Amino acid sequence: MRSEPLSAPAAVPASLSLTGLRRLFRDLPAPAPAMRAGFYQARFIGPWWLRWSGPLGVALGGLPGWQGKRFLSPDSATNVLARRGVQTECLHMHCSEGASPMDGRPSVQLHYGAQAPRPWRWVRDELRVLDSHHLLGMTVIDLPGLRGQAFPFLLQRQA
Repeated sequence: MRSEPLSAPAAVPASLSLTGLRRLFRDLPAPAPAMRAGFYQARFIGPWWLRWSGPLGVALGGLPGWQGKRFLSPDSATNVLARRGVQTECLHMHCSEGASPMDGRPSVQLHYGAQAPRPWRWVRDELRVLDSHHLLGMTVIDLPGLRGQAFPFLLQRQA
């Protein structure tokens, strides 16, 4: 991920608590298909320990240098990594709209699929709209001890 800060909507302080971010997420709308296009730069948000450990956890999971997500179509996305100064794509995802298992409200869910490497086959990202340039994401990991937890991240649309 980039070391320089991204701009963030004033409504989302980078250090907002997990509870506060989950409440905010619950009240947001799902992104329309037109918003699911192009590259979105990622940033971990939430408590200090999550902002510190997020990049390490993603790297240990097989996505070192994670920069964000690129929507290939409204139904397909991929992760973007920076490796030796070059952007590469890794781990394609299927995008679907539906009721969130977290709160029953509409969201866009990104699934890696049963054939994805571990741990990604158990990961689901859910997205909702903050504003015309930002998506609030929640990563949910379907493993014992982590079920029911959601880890936030911010995606900012790039030109």
